[in-house]
Order: sequence, then structure tokens, then C-alpha cells
Amino acid sequence: MDFTLANISLQQIMVFLQVAEQGGFAKASAHLNMTQSGVSKCIAKMEKEMEITLFQRTTREIHLTDAGKILYNDWKKQVKAMHDSYLEAASVQNQEYKVLHIGILNTARPELYFWSIEERFHEVYPDIELELASDYMTDLEADLAAGKYDLIMVPDFERFSLDEMGLCWKWAACSCAQVIMSVNHPLAKRTSLKTIDILYENFATLEQKQRQTHLEDLTERLSPYHVKPNIVPGYRNAYEIKYLFRNQEKALLLADAYFDCPINESLVKIPLTDQMNGIICAWNPNNLKPQVQKFIDRLRPQSRE
Repeated sequence: MDFTLANISLQQIMVFLQVAEQGGFAKASAHLNMTQSGVSKCIAKMEKEMEITLFQRTTREIHLTDAGKILYNDWKKQVKAMHDSYLEAASVQNQEYKVLHIGILNTARPELYFWSIEERFHEVYPDIELELASDYMTDLEADLAAGKYDLIMVPDFERFSLDEMGLCWKWAACSCAQVIMSVNHPLAKRTSLKTIDILYENFATLEQKQRQTHLEDLTERLSPYHVKPNIVPGYRNAYEIKYLFRNQEKALLLADAYFDCPINESLVKIPLTDQMNGIICAWNPNNLKPQVQKFIDRLRPQSRE
């Protein structure tokens, strides 16, 4: 590649074109909102860098040299083409900025947390479309890092994984933590619980391949009491919990109010009144588009009882 023009900036080229079109430094300086001295120095620097005389100067007027005419005729077309392509690119990007790609967790109930967020956002930004897709938790995080999603919604215990990946997050919805258990469990008759009531119980957790964030969250919640959680054999994913936990009579499951776990005659859900958890919204700081920032700024998580 030839780097002859490496030291010539687009601004210098624009100044050169204006001097040629206006027929002098004074008129060009007024058009460009520059001093006449600044215009003159700009042209002199270009001529020195290229080793080409662009203008023939007399005491009263200047004219393009034959070499200058070649550059003027060609560069004028090129600059116009660059400007046109810029406008086209800006138009494409503005269209992209009208869509937000959001990934939501396939084992959380969006009607309990996301629909209200979506409604509030559309009240302020009706021209920005929210394009939603449902996926597994770890896939959501990987796709966010890869740029497939602009934002994702995941349980707050995933904050450990998000921090490790260098992704940012903010609360989207929160509630009292919920303890799910068999109707045959000794605590099943309680209407509410506190952390001290469950310190020495057995817990079921997610055993993810990447890292056990569910266990990390539980461990952090019990740490003020200097107690480590007693863990029964865990579950590989939230679907296993959803469909298999009903057979677990001796363990508790710490969940949030948005987890799509069917509560029926075999299970009960009891609020843990001194613990809060819920859904967090995550984004990639390397992909912080204007519409992403707008969405983040509108997040005002309200507590569910």
C-alpha cells in the first residue's frame, strides 16, 4: 500500500476544495469559519507534504495549477461520494437504533416482570421496537458477549458470572426471596420465613458447567450467620428443577418470584421476608448503543410482595 497521502487529512482536502471553489483564501476562510492565515498554512502544509504546487499565486488572485486541477476534479467527486456514503451509513444505523434485541430467560415468567417494563419503555420511546427471544440462561450470556443481544434478563444470582465476563448489570425486578418445598416438609405450614429459620436445612441448587452461581448466591446469603449451606444432589438446569423438584421432600429451593415453577398440591412457596432477589438486566459495555442506554435509564425495579 502506498502511504504517500498518509499525512494528508480529510479536513485539509476540504480546505483545498473550498479555496479552489471560492477562488481565494479570504473567501474560503469565511466559508469555512477559519482565519485566512489558518487556510493559507493548511494549503502550504499540503503542498509541502505532497511536494506538489496546488495554486499559482499573484498579488491579487490565485489559480489552480495543472496538477491542482487534476486533484480538484477527482477529489471533489471522492469527497461527495464519501459524504453520500456517510449519509447512507447513518441512515442504516438509525434504523438499527430503532430495534433492541433482548433475550429473556425461558424459565421465568415475563408477564410477572417484563411486560410492565416494556409498557413503561414504549410510553417514552414508542419508535423503538423491542425484539424478544427466549433462551437458556448460559446461552443468553454467551450471546450477549458475542453481540447477538443488546440486553438480557437473567436471575440475579447470575451476577457472579456476569461480573467475571466483564458484562454490566442492573436490577430489573425484585421481590422477597421465595422458598419452595414439599407440602410434607416441617416448614410447609409457615406463612413466612426468615433466613435464621432455614440455616440448617438441606438445599437443592443448580449445578452449572461454567460455575455454580446459584450455590454462590446461597452461600453469600448464609455467610453473615457463619453457616455453609447443606447441599443435596443438584440439578443440571432450571427445567430439571421445574419438573423433578416435586419429588424432593427433604430439601428447600431458594427461588425468586418470577421462576416458572408449578406450585400444586405437592409443593408450597413461602416468602423469605428478610432476603430480596429477582431479575437483573445485563448488557455488554462494548456494545452500549444509544437505545441500550435509554432502556437502562428507564429501569425502575419495583418490589413485589
